[in-house]
Amino acid sequence: MTGNTLIFRLLMVVVLLAPLPLGANRPWAWSMMAVAVGLLCGVWGVLAAVGKAQAPLPFRRLWPVAVPFAMVLAWACAQTSSLLPTDLWHPLWMAAQPALEIVGETVGGSKMAGAVSADPAMTRAAILRLATYGGIFWLAVQLASDRKRAREALILMAAASTLYAVYGLAAYFSGAKTILWMSKWAYVDDLTSTFVNRNAYGAYAGLGMVFCFALFLHALRPSSRPSAPRAYEMAETFLVHALPYLMALVVLGSALLLSHSRGAFISTGAALAVLMIALVTGRIVRPRTGLLSALLVLGIGFAILGVSGDRMVQRFANESAQDYDEERLSAYHLTMRAIEDAPLTGTGLGAFTPTFRLYRDASLSRAVDWDYAHNIPLEMGLDLGLPAAALFYLCLAVIFGVCMRGLIVRRRDGIYPAAALGAATLLGAHGLVDFSAQMPAIAAMLAMILGIGYAQSWNTADRHRNSGEPA
Repeated sequence: MTGNTLIFRLLMVVVLLAPLPLGANRPWAWSMMAVAVGLLCGVWGVLAAVGKAQAPLPFRRLWPVAVPFAMVLAWACAQTSSLLPTDLWHPLWMAAQPALEIVGETVGGSKMAGAVSADPAMTRAAILRLATYGGIFWLAVQLASDRKRAREALILMAAASTLYAVYGLAAYFSGAKTILWMSKWAYVDDLTSTFVNRNAYGAYAGLGMVFCFALFLHALRPSSRPSAPRAYEMAETFLVHALPYLMALVVLGSALLLSHSRGAFISTGAALAVLMIALVTGRIVRPRTGLLSALLVLGIGFAILGVSGDRMVQRFANESAQDYDEERLSAYHLTMRAIEDAPLTGTGLGAFTPTFRLYRDASLSRAVDWDYAHNIPLEMGLDLGLPAAALFYLCLAVIFGVCMRGLIVRRRDGIYPAAALGAATLLGAHGLVDFSAQMPAIAAMLAMILGIGYAQSWNTADRHRNSGEPA
């Protein structure tokens, strides 16, 4: 086993186990993930330096993503520093400064200082999470440049998401109302698997559907054996190679519907449509095969909707759900007001909660804390400031563009950039109305598939020219 293969499999263990502890959305869970990814990056770096591991994709192919991402992290770090001019500090620090100075003089004789971030501790935690996702992307790019490892990763992510769906369905139909061994304290009547939030799990199940649909369509390619009879070849292809992924799609689709997440449902539909267009554009499947497969999956989807989709349909028509949507719109307006007050500096990566409390008004009637804006672009604009947020989305745009280029230019392995485009579409669309991509387990899987898609968008000869690995 090569060094790359060993580190790749350890990375897959980290990504696949991340949903198990409540979607890794607890400090101890994402901290463990951060430590594991950091160690893997460090070990891979050492092995690459001594020639025991390879870096198939040269930095000249990665700098359009790496440089703006590093600049975003650098600015987020600067947001926690007291060395920036006081005019840039968050208003909370300026208002509290007299009291903090008195406390500082009483305790240690030194005056307290402020920062751009409303809560530097929250910003440092967010920096660690974002750096972790960047590390996963970096390792995925280098380790999944090998097509065998890329396929292994896609199959493992599809299988893992299916297993989490099976667990969720078992817990839902048993009436256990638990997450693992813990009694549910939220979304008691919704399927959430190992997640707490139904919308987050709905997005995770949607990702699994994207992976399974990509593998299903990829499996429908005609066999390369010219001697096999046509009917036998078609039956073998469907029953042996494609049917398992279709069954997994049914399981995942059922779990998604029973999560009762409207946003995840619509976003998954958009993602599957983009995936289909990408696979046809990249000549991975024939248009006729794609159309027939889409009609088959659509028919199965309507059948599942008829059996398990009553609550989902009710939520689309429910007045209380519509009131909640209006409340979200109010939150968006308040977030935009906050952005207007600090458009260049932001208020601290990950520090949305303390900032939003200053702007909350009677339009948000429910007595709950708004920990997220329920719109990731708006929240990023508030947290980082518009210039740094634009840099962050520039990274994603470059990845998206490279994957689209790979679909058009490459002759094979287009399934991976297509799956990356589908996953990005799902979480991008869902991120306009919710915060699923901010769940560490989901962000980790997104970083993994984006890295795989990016790596597989370059020509084989270019990836392996200096790697020492066989093409």
